[in-house]
Amino acid sequence: MLVGTDSKLKGTLCAAPSHVLWMGGLLGLLMTAMTFAAASTPALAADRPNILVILTDDLGYADTSPFGGEMVTPTLQSMADNGVRMGNFYMAPRCSNTRASLMTGLQSHVVGLPNLAGDGTQLPKNHTFVSEVLRASGYHTYMSGKWHLGNTQNFGSIPGGHVRDPRVRGFDDYWGYTEGHSQDNFQGNYRLLSDNIPQRSYTYTSGGNQPGTFYQTDAITDYTLDFFADSRQRNAAAGTDNPFFTYVAFGSPHFPLQARDEWVDPLVNRYGIGWDQLRMDRLDRMQELGVIDEETALTLRSDVANTNPGETLHQIRAWDTLPPERQADLTRRMAIYAAMVERVDYNVGRMLSDLEANGELDNTLIVFMSDHGANGEWHEYGFNANEVPRTGAALDSMGTTTSAADKDIFYGAGWANASNTPFRNYKHYTHEGGIKSPTIIQWNDGLDPALAGQLSRQVSDVRDLYPTLLELAGVEAPSEWTDLSGTTYKTTGGFSESLASYLTTGQTLDKRELGWEHEGNRAFRVGDWKLVSSNFGSIQPGGAGINEWELYNLAEDPTEVDDLADDPAFAGKFAEMVAGYQRWAYQNDVTSALPWSAADFNKDGVLDSQDLAAFQAGWLESAPLAGNATFARGDVNLDGVTDVADFVLLRRAFQLGGQQAAFAQFARSFGVPEPSAGWMAAVASGVATAAHRRSNMRTKATATDDQSDK
Repeated sequence: MLVGTDSKLKGTLCAAPSHVLWMGGLLGLLMTAMTFAAASTPALAADRPNILVILTDDLGYADTSPFGGEMVTPTLQSMADNGVRMGNFYMAPRCSNTRASLMTGLQSHVVGLPNLAGDGTQLPKNHTFVSEVLRASGYHTYMSGKWHLGNTQNFGSIPGGHVRDPRVRGFDDYWGYTEGHSQDNFQGNYRLLSDNIPQRSYTYTSGGNQPGTFYQTDAITDYTLDFFADSRQRNAAAGTDNPFFTYVAFGSPHFPLQARDEWVDPLVNRYGIGWDQLRMDRLDRMQELGVIDEETALTLRSDVANTNPGETLHQIRAWDTLPPERQADLTRRMAIYAAMVERVDYNVGRMLSDLEANGELDNTLIVFMSDHGANGEWHEYGFNANEVPRTGAALDSMGTTTSAADKDIFYGAGWANASNTPFRNYKHYTHEGGIKSPTIIQWNDGLDPALAGQLSRQVSDVRDLYPTLLELAGVEAPSEWTDLSGTTYKTTGGFSESLASYLTTGQTLDKRELGWEHEGNRAFRVGDWKLVSSNFGSIQPGGAGINEWELYNLAEDPTEVDDLADDPAFAGKFAEMVAGYQRWAYQNDVTSALPWSAADFNKDGVLDSQDLAAFQAGWLESAPLAGNATFARGDVNLDGVTDVADFVLLRRAFQLGGQQAAFAQFARSFGVPEPSAGWMAAVASGVATAAHRRSNMRTKATATDDQSDK
């Protein structure tokens, strides 16, 4: 059947699987009714790139060779040599949240995920997945690996499908796991969801608790290669040259740590030096490569923050204080982790070799990332303080068998701290160690040659990929969508920015504004300045208390050790950053409380005549989707139009900011009468509740807070 968005797009699309349905159209505006095209006619030229997005799970910033790691990762090194390493690329602090932002371009709270997605979580109908929009424009779309985005039934269903079915969200074919946050790497629960991809055959044991031919990372790649072949076959059959979008979500090196014995054994001696020496060695290499400035010193060993697993808050122990049997146990754990990472590299190499052999590598945009920082759950001994060191045969076989003892191995906070060298903290937290990704982007035909082989300092974020990929595909984000169930709904604009011009011309995006919140861990970055807090009180010298703001100038202090929050010389900057975070949190559904800074349209940390002038200049201006541009012209409630509802919120923000007199004078000169008490009551109960833009668009998704994820 033929699918499309509106009449401008329908005629350009190719035949698609019967479960595909995508439409777009009208965006209703408060007090105004205007019609906008949901998408421009995409540039369906042959040079639209193939897109391959590769996401690893729990990989640390400093693990791989392009970023200073000792691990043998020749494929990633080749990608770095031919592409660009993104040294300031950020993710959410946790698995589902990053995945939601990758697919939608939005902060995960906006799409109902303040925390993790459970198997039953249903996302609200206020967004599109990039896979849906690309498929509607003619891309062949595939996914392999970890889903972790909940139940899809509210968006529709496919005969013979599954309650968690990525095909409902825009993928033609899928293989991987849709249960939970992880699966056994040798066995586990996996499924193929496809009408035309044949099921592969594996063995899952060779007897005696020994694994069979199946290994998760290899199988994810096997099916990815099948998807590449399927795209070629579809084009050959139809006489087309449609590009593909393939999303590969590796489960490695997320726990359980498991790898084949022949991969692990050669690496054990490498890590006998311990985490303290490894951190120093990695920092030396990072400085040699220019990943980290030569003046940057190694941070102190991080806190072990969680107090549940048998020991209270403390600093990671020095390696040389551990008894030999503990060192041997932990050395083996790190060797398993490294084997998993090196196997990822091997399999990325399989993908790139296949693309090259078929003449597709040069026009394929490849993005390699980790979903957040390395996983410090929850103790330096492993998952908890009660881990008993393995010895003898149990140590020698750790993580390489199918026995129950090898199904829940963690490498712990000490090694995670080394993986995140030289930064503080880990996954869950919003210091640099928790949210920085060792991202590499390769695109031989399209990348600005000046970027090739370089380390970029461009501040960027996983939320930027949605607009980036759509722009490179020649498609606009739709303001309205019809899902597989036949329901049409409005979509939500966001604050991400396309990196397309940067990647193709080197044109930088200046003074980026990014925010994070997860489990009470918060951060806000503007330019080189970063505000950050944690849900535990650090025991580091001068460490901040629980939920206490810290302020850093990352240009001078990239490892966040010189806290300026209490320095009187930076009191103004601190106040400006706090106000900025409060605005960001309101705009991104972290909080429903309107702050005064929600009307700080020029984002300078004060309410004044410039903000009022911006509102006046933007009066009744509108756009299909809200975002940075509409906010700058007075769109407080982020519905795309500056109107009376925004006027009411503007009034309230100026009251909160102690600027009632300035607002009253503005209102008299602007000629908008004070709203009646009845109208204000209506606003308070309905429209102004909608003043927080998405509360009318969604029912809060149910999300789990499973402390074992991770």
